[in-house]
Amino acid sequence: MKRFTFFAILCLVAIAVCNGKSKNPKVNIVFIGNSITYGAEINHNTEAPPVRVGEQLTAAGYEVNVRNCGVSGSTTVDWLPERNSRIFQRMVAAADELAQKDGALIFTMMLGTNDSAIDCCTGAPVAPTDYIANVRKIVDYILNRYPTAKVIINYPIWYHPHTYNGARYLHTGLARLRTYLPEIDALCKEYGKATPQRVFQGSRKTFRAFENRTDLFVAEPSALGQGLKFYLHPNPQGAIRLAEFWTESIKKIVR
Repeated sequence: MKRFTFFAILCLVAIAVCNGKSKNPKVNIVFIGNSITYGAEINHNTEAPPVRVGEQLTAAGYEVNVRNCGVSGSTTVDWLPERNSRIFQRMVAAADELAQKDGALIFTMMLGTNDSAIDCCTGAPVAPTDYIANVRKIVDYILNRYPTAKVIINYPIWYHPHTYNGARYLHTGLARLRTYLPEIDALCKEYGKATPQRVFQGSRKTFRAFENRTDLFVAEPSALGQGLKFYLHPNPQGAIRLAEFWTESIKKIVR
């Protein structure tokens, strides 16, 4: 009888521990991106999409550490490992720190907006083949440096063809941005075969969810003049919506 009671207690303890783990999974997230990830035009510290992801995951019972490494104006060229830029070094430092913590290490990446511009930032405009080659180099570095990490590659979101804020995006840039999407599809499929359960594609609905939804963006004056506005950066409501897509992608790979 005593043996039975002892083993029964052990079983109950084991069940409690397992249930505790399943209810409170730990996740450490590094966000790679540009001004949209950073949270430009809204409160970076309280309203940026990565902040909202942390809030949403916490509300769902996760234990979360978030590092927002988004940098305004950055392209995939700025994030290339061989350039070893300050942007890249900052990301590595954040990831090295989180890699020491308990829980899953997740990198979520959304780049391409500035790559697509007519004349904007480092390397722009970036051809689709070069864009996806750059993404591959970034992902390969992460997979090699952090053997247990998982990477989510997200679609860049839509922007308005009047977007011109000193840098020109316009219709040409938007058309180029659209060509990046099938490249992301193909790359994620390739990783799915070569490195199963390491690289994942974010929601394919994201671009369409923001397309022509000017109510989800900050209205900014276009350099085209004539009172025209452009829509590039999500407003607080848009940041929450974007975070919802990112949160769901993270939930799918962290059980």
